[in-house]
Amino acid sequence: MTEATDPYVLSTEAGARLLAGAPWKRIAVIGDSISAGIREAVPGYQDLSWVDRISAALRRVHPDLDEIRLARRDLTLTEIRRTQLRPALDFRPDLVFLSGGGNDFIRPGFDPATVRAELTEIVSRVRVTGADILTIGMLDISRAGIVSAKHAEAIGRATRIVARITREVAREHGAIFVSFTDHPLCADAGIYCGDRLHLNCRGQAFEAAEKMRALAAHLAARSEAA
Repeated sequence: MTEATDPYVLSTEAGARLLAGAPWKRIAVIGDSISAGIREAVPGYQDLSWVDRISAALRRVHPDLDEIRLARRDLTLTEIRRTQLRPALDFRPDLVFLSGGGNDFIRPGFDPATVRAELTEIVSRVRVTGADILTIGMLDISRAGIVSAKHAEAIGRATRIVARITREVAREHGAIFVSFTDHPLCADAGIYCGDRLHLNCRGQAFEAAEKMRALAAHLAARSEAA
């Protein structure tokens, strides 16, 4: 399979058609390694992160698109808020991408209440500016057979807790939410890196396509409500 034949992938041209008329000209990317697009090469797929692909599509709509990428690996939501939120807001984006929470639950002392509080702070402070923000429910990697049996159940449970909280916070503040948690491709080991944690270039292409579809659905819903 290549990205040209992969049913889960959108080309730049298809993405641009999907996002035709999109208003976003300034995007900010905050979060952890998921937002940062940590990846490995895959034959038949371009070596691009999910945000590289979305940016390419949006540039077809707005050639003057500007962006700031602040995401860094290994950060908890508290660390993301403390180090990235202010620079992101200072950039004055009209669209923000956020992923976080995975590093919270793989460390000792995982506290769902802290996850909710930090997500609420980040999302609400973006939304009060009038910008859109897209959040995600992480893929449940325990379904792909790449996690040891000893840890699979705990990882799957924690992933769903964070995804549920993220969905609820997004709903409360009018954010865009994309659920990857139960997507059929979660169980395909071929979308993950050798570290059995991050998405490879095929996975990045899939992630970009799902986010672009969610952005398009958001625009359609907004148009209907107007």
